[in-house]
Amino acid sequence: MLIGPLVALAAAVVLLTAKPDEPSDADVRADLVAMIREAAPRERLEAAIAGALDHDVPEEAEEYFEVADLVGVPVDPALRSRWADETSGWRTASRSVRRAATGFVTGEGEDAVGMAAALASDLTVVGDVRDLAGQASRMIRGEAVDELTLGLSIAGVALTVGTVATAGGALPAKAGVSLTKLARKTGRLTATFQAELGRVVARSMDVPAFRQAVRGVPWYRLDDLAVVARRHAARVDVAEARKLLSSVGAISQTTSPARTLAILRHVDDVRDVQKAERAATLLGKPVSGAFRLTGKKVLATVVRAGALSAMALGALLTLAGGVLSFMVGALMTLATLWRLGKVGRWTVRNAVRPLRWPARGT
Repeated sequence: MLIGPLVALAAAVVLLTAKPDEPSDADVRADLVAMIREAAPRERLEAAIAGALDHDVPEEAEEYFEVADLVGVPVDPALRSRWADETSGWRTASRSVRRAATGFVTGEGEDAVGMAAALASDLTVVGDVRDLAGQASRMIRGEAVDELTLGLSIAGVALTVGTVATAGGALPAKAGVSLTKLARKTGRLTATFQAELGRVVARSMDVPAFRQAVRGVPWYRLDDLAVVARRHAARVDVAEARKLLSSVGAISQTTSPARTLAILRHVDDVRDVQKAERAATLLGKPVSGAFRLTGKKVLATVVRAGALSAMALGALLTLAGGVLSFMVGALMTLATLWRLGKVGRWTVRNAVRPLRWPARGT
């Protein structure tokens, strides 16, 4: 009867004594480096670098060089020389001018320079009002509205006010808004993350109320639209959206805007953003190259800490169940022994009782 509870108790003790503590940052970083080293041997790294240079994206090749340095893998010196040629002189200048012009005018960007130019307009309220005007004109015409871009633009206006009021305290979240909008425009957000982000923005930004507020404003009156947007933004609670978007901004501070957009391709929900932020904190700039080479394995390695915590919790529950089962079994055994003892005493007492003979004369 007691074998089952004892086995459960022993299993729980083994689990608890294995490694109940959550791994430290150093442990997780070591696991990340080991995972990357296994997934990206020298041959793969050199092929990736050569491919990036062939496609005129030397900034991507730089990410692979950083990964090689992180994991201690030597790379062909000829590739480093080729990369140095591609990132110096007139080639870099002409590439930067062309991409910057495209990024600032369209609000989109195809590389680090183009994205930086797009963000330069969006980090001010100009970019948010530009996008609000575009969505407001669709409302007036009865066309489909991109409510995610609309909500992010409202958040951008609110956080711009917050950045000024807090002397830059809301800047990471504001940068996160701009990066997320750019990722949305350029198709770098997964469908699942867009859906979750849309729900967060809808709850925070009160898009239906904004629709009512701008109903009577002509779509071409950007000044009036900006006034309405600021008034609406002052009333919304951006706390939930700010927390999420601050994580995106923090990744950008560790890496760069272009690299952050590349990382967002691998994010499916809010928890993934938090894992990516931790990976960026632990690895620094090479994290973007790690994502390019290993994808979601980066997130899976970071989540190992949570898995171990869950294992420890499961062990505690198993231990509690084992102890409870042990106690119940012990009590049942004692009760059975007590009853058997009582029956035994009664049997002995009746067995040795002297026989009573009938009285004489009866």
